Amino acid sequence: MIVAMSRDIYAHLYNAITAIRPEWHDTNVEKGALKVIMTASVADKPLLQAHNYNKVQKERLEKRFKDPNDSLKLVIVRDMWLTGFDAPCAH
Repeated sequence: MIVAMSRDIYAHLYNAITAIRPEWHDTNVEKGALKVIMTASVADKPLLQAHNYNKVQKERLEKRFKDPNDSLKLVIVRDMWLTGFDAPCAH
């Protein structure tokens, strides 16, 4: 889990990581080794729109991240998942 200071920073970090490891990227919430977890809005700028998940998708990403056998291995967060989030496989 990577914690970033701003939503722009983690969107740029995601882009930099997937430029090096393109196989980690997938637009499908059920696939990909790297995801950004953030509070989002439909009014967000285009840089952030790719990381805008609805409540059900965020819940699915949480389950994926807590499953040590899932391909999701790295998340970039800012405000979500910082408190009250327990993932034994990430300890």
